[in-house]
Amino acid sequence: MRRGCISVGQVKCDICGQVIPYPKRYLVVDEDGHGKEVNSGGKSVRYCVDDALKKGYAHHRETKGEMVLTFLPETEVLEVAAEPQT
Repeated sequence: MRRGCISVGQVKCDICGQVIPYPKRYLVVDEDGHGKEVNSGGKSVRYCVDDALKKGYAHHRETKGEMVLTFLPETEVLEVAAEPQT
């Protein structure tokens, strides 16, 4: 299971060891012993944004003409409906 977080202190990335300072974003993923994402029962692993992008847990998406970073799996990202014109 993925959880997008905002650092409130000196959080460290479990992959590269980089300190993630306040208020930077990071991702916590439950993984099995082989580094695969699981819904429950796995070990929680913290990823900085760079490592989450490398692993494929994060990606950039264009929304309302702006590029945004998302930790949602690509299959779960919903398209934003166009605003009705009056």
